[in-house]
Amino acid sequence: MGKVRIVTDSNAFLPPGMQEQYGIKVVPHRVKVGGTFHDEDSNFSSDELFALYQQSMSVGIERLPEIEPADINTMLDVYQELGKETEQIVSIHMSGELSGMWQQARRAAEMLKGRYSIRVIDSKSTSFGLGLLVRKAVQAAEEGADINDVARMINGVVPHLYFTVFAESLNYLERSAQLGPSQSLLGTMLGIKAMLMMEDGRLVPLEKVQTRDEVVDKLHEFVVEFADVEAVGVLQHHYDKSFSHLVERLTDSLPGVAIEQVNYPPSLAAYLGPNAVGVIVNEGVF
Repeated sequence: MGKVRIVTDSNAFLPPGMQEQYGIKVVPHRVKVGGTFHDEDSNFSSDELFALYQQSMSVGIERLPEIEPADINTMLDVYQELGKETEQIVSIHMSGELSGMWQQARRAAEMLKGRYSIRVIDSKSTSFGLGLLVRKAVQAAEEGADINDVARMINGVVPHLYFTVFAESLNYLERSAQLGPSQSLLGTMLGIKAMLMMEDGRLVPLEKVQTRDEVVDKLHEFVVEFADVEAVGVLQHHYDKSFSHLVERLTDSLPGVAIEQVNYPPSLAAYLGPNAVGVIVNEGVF
């Protein structure tokens, strides 16, 4: 039957070398900016995304960047290629509220039903959270767990992932977090930073602050309130000083907990815009 193989998408944050070491299949999102598509891979960064968006605006194309899943044939090819080695595949993807990759994976799995056992899981998370699920799935597969055990374990971890973020580009939040245009305009004029929480895979606005010092305080408070923290990922874009301060404070407050510095994937940046900082917490499972 073969060992369980793991599939994910390009939104996942994985440590360097892990994909190659364990044969993880990473399916790239397609990022649409100004009418052109770009694969989300190591050659395409959030900075490049924002630069392309500015270029498109300069020629009158003001539509915000969009994230699209791989086409169905790409998903079928990935599963069929893995099917040469195993009949057991677990496919874990970015929140289905933000990306169509989970739905596309489900379609492909349904089309291959009877040939392979494919379990498709909505992480209801992003970036570091998605990557943690992939890491745990790989570890379980390496230890000999079958597809049902791997899927059961991952589904048990999903509710224990928490993501909160502060974003300054409020025009992006009109689309991703249902912020009203008038709120966006006034907030931008006042230098407001919006705090968002991911709930059931959706970005939900919580509160607003005005200074970056307040941002660090709020994020630190959010993390240390958990009774048991297994891991923390911190991501940022153009928040270097606040980012360093936050990592330092978390390291002091949570001795023995790994505080990982995470990249800002374009598939998330397209929803939050430039100038953002956030944390993803893996709460320990009692």
